[in-house]
Amino acid sequence: MRHTLSPFAILVFLAGCGQMGAEPRPSTSSGEGSSRIEGVASVIDGDTIEIHGQRIRLSGFDAPERGKACGTTNVYQKAALYLSDQIGARTVTCNSTGTDSYDRAVATCRVRGNDLGELMVGAGWARDWPKYSQGAYAGVEARARSGRKGIWNLDCPDDLWGNRRYD
Repeated sequence: MRHTLSPFAILVFLAGCGQMGAEPRPSTSSGEGSSRIEGVASVIDGDTIEIHGQRIRLSGFDAPERGKACGTTNVYQKAALYLSDQIGARTVTCNSTGTDSYDRAVATCRVRGNDLGELMVGAGWARDWPKYSQGAYAGVEARARSGRKGIWNLDCPDDLWGNRRYD
């Protein structure tokens, strides 16, 4: 079956349309070393969103990168679509603790009170990254693995995560 426009592209377009003309909310301090970012988010990929033109790298977990597949399943796209489904057009609230090497804010974000990292790792479309999470999502990942959710139910190549270390 051929599609001229992927569901992901449509979601990104619609999310962007919802932000047209929206006034950015200023970041407000929520504690030492962190700032708050809030608004309707566009999904860039399984671990990156954008709010009011500001790119945000979701902290503590890692989702498959562009071009990664498990057999015929495009896990990069599956992860991004799952994240988009969780966010929808709801307000996302992020607590940023700094920036990464790509000048994106690094933040833990919530929608409807749910941690996006827990949602992504729990559904099996991302994995805990202890170097940055201090193991916060380790139990969630273990349950996703044992429940064979998301990528843990697919035949994935050894290089799915590139050369990243997760210990």
